[in-house]
Amino acid sequence: MAVFTEVSPEAASALVARLGAGELLSLQGIGAGIENTNYFVTTDRGEWVLTLFERLNATQLPFYLGLMQHLARKGLPVPEPRADGTGQMLHSVAGKPAALVTRLSGQHQLAPDLHHCAQLGQLLARMHL
Repeated sequence: MAVFTEVSPEAASALVARLGAGELLSLQGIGAGIENTNYFVTTDRGEWVLTLFERLNATQLPFYLGLMQHLARKGLPVPEPRADGTGQMLHSVAGKPAALVTRLSGQHQLAPDLHHCAQLGQLLARMHL
């Protein structure tokens, strides 16, 4: 399992409340992944992914979160980080830098075929435009 840092429901609930993302209904560790700790978060206002960054530090992350926000707001299918009332997207949970992002539908493809590669190429073209 790729949950390296345990997050209590109380800690997740506090973050969700601070971000105005609703009331925590469930918190489920995500087994896939190799670098970060990820949880599926369900609230009464939607579904999210909570990521605790295990390797990158807080000074390295604002660029990446800002890029994700920019791409999502331009209509690309990427997770959008949830900001607090002051616009901060980077938070701290269990002593680690953390972000709450929208949960996208679908699943990862361990063996992509030609159709998946074509979809990715179209997405990359949209991103560059």
